[in-house]
Amino acid sequence: MKQNIYELKSVRTSRIGILAALYAATSFIPISMFIGAPSFLALNLIITPVIAIILSPIDAFLTSLFGGLLSFYAVPSQAMFGPYTILLPICGATFGSLAYHKGKTGALIASLFLLGSISAYLIVNYPFPYFVAPHSLATLLTIISLIRGMTPAKVKVPIFVFITTMSEQGMMMVLAVHLLGLPWEAFVGILPLMLYERIVATTGATLLVLALTKSGFMRFMKI
Repeated sequence: MKQNIYELKSVRTSRIGILAALYAATSFIPISMFIGAPSFLALNLIITPVIAIILSPIDAFLTSLFGGLLSFYAVPSQAMFGPYTILLPICGATFGSLAYHKGKTGALIASLFLLGSISAYLIVNYPFPYFVAPHSLATLLTIISLIRGMTPAKVKVPIFVFITTMSEQGMMMVLAVHLLGLPWEAFVGILPLMLYERIVATTGATLLVLALTKSGFMRFMKI
């Protein structure tokens, strides 16, 4: 029994370490500029939803925390919000994992977070409300998931990947408005880039999760 406990702890530590390292490694690959700060967004956008779908909320939080810290120190050029940048993967992975793994309670918490981020943006930048359209769609999907039934993985995974990546973007949006003080005019130019980034994140993470589902790696992560 004691040996089994040690083995489970070892596996848990290994999967947290593997995904945290993968998040940090993909931080070196830029995919988009960030308007409002001399930094860029990286390919690690596709890893945050993978963490959320594969891991439980606690493990997703720990993985995104360690991955965010590694990324912050390894690639400081992508830390557009300074040390607060690590909140991006933490919010995305944790709230995405809650929505995916914790049923109605998790979906309710995730939807409240998304609604809060939308409200935080609109309070200041109400002249350009169109920016939060994707966040509103993610909120709607999260609320629908409160009453969801069983759905095929090919449908369920992309929905929750999208919810995860928009939770991450929601935190980014709040920091851009309230930390950097970006005006609504800046978000007119940011919108096309944001849509491109979230399409890349949703598509890449969905393909990666579905591929891992068919592999032994996925079984290892679920131990």
